[in-house]
Amino acid sequence: ATLGFLAFAFFCLRAGHAPMRFAEDDAIREERRRLTQVFVWVVVICGPAAAYSVLHSFGDDGNFSGMMMDRSTGVTINTSKIGYITDLQLMAVSLSALVIWLSRFRLWSFAPIVAFVTLRASTGGRGPFVAAIVSAGLFYLYEKRIRYPGIRVIAGAAALVLLFSFVGQDRGSAVRQVIGLEEQDSFESAQSQDRFLEGMDFANMEYLEYLVYVIPQRSGTYDYFLDNLQIFTEPVPRLLWTGKPVGEPFRRVWLFDHGNPLGMTKSLPGEGWYALGWLGVVIWCGLWGHVLGRIYARFVSGDQTTFKTACYLVFLPILVVALRDGILLTVVRQAGIYLMPIFIWNLIAKYTGIPKAADIRAALARNRLAIDAGGNSVERGDPPAGRVSVSPGPSGRSSLPPAVMRRRTMLQEAQRTTPTQ
Repeated sequence: ATLGFLAFAFFCLRAGHAPMRFAEDDAIREERRRLTQVFVWVVVICGPAAAYSVLHSFGDDGNFSGMMMDRSTGVTINTSKIGYITDLQLMAVSLSALVIWLSRFRLWSFAPIVAFVTLRASTGGRGPFVAAIVSAGLFYLYEKRIRYPGIRVIAGAAALVLLFSFVGQDRGSAVRQVIGLEEQDSFESAQSQDRFLEGMDFANMEYLEYLVYVIPQRSGTYDYFLDNLQIFTEPVPRLLWTGKPVGEPFRRVWLFDHGNPLGMTKSLPGEGWYALGWLGVVIWCGLWGHVLGRIYARFVSGDQTTFKTACYLVFLPILVVALRDGILLTVVRQAGIYLMPIFIWNLIAKYTGIPKAADIRAALARNRLAIDAGGNSVERGDPPAGRVSVSPGPSGRSSLPPAVMRRRTMLQEAQRTTPTQ
């Protein structure tokens, strides 16, 4: 675990060694204003599908209706439902956070995220509503230009941890009682005998120890990163592929041959050990650190347009679960659904002809050139449709370099003194 942390930190800091910067300007603000006007269509398209998916989770057996566990692998598989419909509720993560951001954190804009957190918590699932709250918090930090969390943010994080623990104790039964979806006497609460830090939420260290216990002395082999090939088999519904492999398509290590690790997640260093021992820990943790560092560096050094900012701040909360699971499939599976509303938003923007920030910025630059050429003597045309106008600088002075202004003045004088043909 320590080796994995050091490898991750070294390559992440090396690839992402750049201070946080906020690149918002007039062009990006105008772009966001126009994109906000069409975002209602994203809500109309994605909102009902996400709501149906959440309500669809309230089946005969709750969120686990149609799910069966393969005893030979310990993998839970979907036998009667379509997984894509179940996962559509993850669109509410990005939708609720984006509504808050685009509405400038007005009080009414928190209604969607409150509804999603309540409904999702009542199913017993915690990851998506935690991701929604974290994403909304990241939008707040970005909008307010806060590089380090303050007292209010820390207090909110503590409250989120308590909510996470509370929902995990009875898997949402108390929440269902409060909102009237379950009678108070319809279940019997089991008192857990686990002491503090002994629950499943803190079991990743024990999982890692089990992996080291099994591999390679008892398994006789490593996995060699073959489990990541599941990203190619996972998208195919089991209803269409009757012989679809359970979990990893080419399984080399059978963990259930040596114990009963139900509900086990590998974690990032555990996946490295699972694949290639000590060298695998360095490779896997270092690779993740390098890629995430590059993503951060590209964001802070880029133009931070509305779509890029939205994608980045919606993507970040996925890493909480991805680092716990340790496998590439987690990011691929969740990122596609989380970013779907932003993808649809982009298509709507192209269809309606909303200009990009770069186009708006270029129009503003041409606007300034028209104003500044020859001082204030050149007539300025109207800005292109859908663009903002820009006024000249203080006291009407030009913002062009002095050398450019001297050359333009000499050219104008030469044109005035040249005899007409």
